[in-house]
Parts: sequence; structure tokens; C-alpha cells
Amino acid sequence: MDGLNGLAEFCAVVDHGGFTRAAEALGVSPSFVSRRVSDLEARLGVRLLHRTTRQVNLTDMGAQYHERASAVLNDIRDMEADLAERQNRIAGRIRISAGGLFGETHVAKALAAFAAEHPAVEIELDVSARRIDLIREGFDLAVRHGMPDDPDLVVRRIASRRMIVCAAPGYVTAHGAPDTPGDLSAHFCLSATRDWAFVHNGQPLSLRVQSRWACNNGVALAAAARAGLGITRLADTYVTADLDAGTLVPLLQDYEVALQPTVLVYPSRDNMPVRLRTLIGYLAKTLGQTDQPQKPHPGD
Repeated sequence: MDGLNGLAEFCAVVDHGGFTRAAEALGVSPSFVSRRVSDLEARLGVRLLHRTTRQVNLTDMGAQYHERASAVLNDIRDMEADLAERQNRIAGRIRISAGGLFGETHVAKALAAFAAEHPAVEIELDVSARRIDLIREGFDLAVRHGMPDDPDLVVRRIASRRMIVCAAPGYVTAHGAPDTPGDLSAHFCLSATRDWAFVHNGQPLSLRVQSRWACNNGVALAAAARAGLGITRLADTYVTADLDAGTLVPLLQDYEVALQPTVLVYPSRDNMPVRLRTLIGYLAKTLGQTDQPQKPHPGD
């Protein structure tokens, strides 16, 4: 069908920001991509791209055409994936959201291994601290820490991570160490959330701290704590190296911090594609150590 000739190449140029990267993504030469796009423009009788020696930009007509062309290509991919599903083949695109250091390392590594095992699957991973709306934004799956409160989502718990309250030795020297969670009201706290939960003698405790330095990124909070800005509460992933090096010290060790669950979240179990069901099982096995937190840090 001549109308589709050049469509994939044109969209690849736009999506990857140039002919060279588009060619790498498609596994062809840049000259082939350029020729296909030029033929497409000639057939349509419009210029879709402004080309310079340094960059490629969409024309107004090109932007409109790209939106429609992307939808057409996605429909074709979905049809091909549906046919593959009927033959129990694992194929098609999966959009995943994951945040933080866990997403950048463990989730990304697991997805790379899954993609290598299933070459007909297209993985689109969005790594962001932003809490996305799975249904509205068209994501198939999210890997999150903490239980979501959306009743329309299916939640599968796969692991638990240990939370640690800590601060820099210099901060403790200057301001003292809290003996109980209630003492935190007299301290500077660094946190992604103001609500901190503890467990003491089997009884849950919760309090609201005054956050001097709020941030939704664990790496940034650990850096602020190392700089002596205050007390933080972070997953062990972010602070184990600092605890080992002595640049951070654990606090409130008699008050266990409630474990934070790691969960897979997805919109529905109904009519779930084989590719997504297979990935969920794979991630649960690869990432999952359900209710098995990491061992306490030496000295805890």
C-alpha cells in the first residue's frame, strides 16, 4: 500500500530527533531514511520537515501529519500484537512507569532482560518521580512504592523495602539525636512526605514532621542529609553506602520504621494481553522478595 511508504521513517525521524538516530532505530542507513521521507513529501505535495545542517524541525503541516501518522502506526502495531496474542506469541508495545533509583536500576535492568528474551515486544519505560495517571495517560503498568488509593487499579505486592531514619554526624553533634519520634518536632526534617510512620513494641505510631527541605527524589534528600541540613527518612537503597562510610548515622533505632511495600499497579485484569500478563509475572519473580526486607544495617 503506497500510502504507508515512508510513514514509519518519517515518524522515526521526529520521534528520535534526526535522520541518523532514526536510521539506527530502524536498522537502516540514514540515506535510506532520507530518501523515503523525501518520497513521502513528494507524494503528499507538502514539506513535512525543515532540515538544517544541525537539526530537523516539523513544519506546521508536518506536526499535524505526524499526529495522525503516529496514530495509524500505533493501530497497525496493535493489530499485529492482537494477531500475535491469538497465537500465544508475546509481541507488541508495553508502556511502564517507574520512579526513583529503583526504577533507574532494578526495573530498567529487568525490562532489558525481558526485551532480550522476547524480541517482538516493544518496551517504553518512563522513569519519573511524577505520579502518573495510568488510565488517562495510557500506561499499561506502574512499579510503585507504597499502596495506591485508587480503587480502579489492581495492585500486586511484590516486595518490601526497609526505611531508615538518619542524619549526618555533624548535624547530630550540633543538634543532638532524637530519643523518640516525638522529639522530631524540635529538629529539621528532610522528606518527600510530612507523615512519618513508626512501630514501637508492636504498636504503630504516626506523626507529622516539619519539613525544612522537601523533595520527591531520594538521591537529592540523601545529599541534603549528608550536607547536614537535617534528619531524613529514606529507603535503605539510598543510604546504605553512606551508613557504611559513616557519612550518615542511623537514628531512632528502637522505633522500627514501617516497611514500605513495592507494588505492581495496572488498570484491569479483564482481557489482559498475553505480553502484559507475562511481563507482570516476570517482574514479580525478578523484583519480588515479598515481605523479605533487606537485612538490617550492621549496628542496628
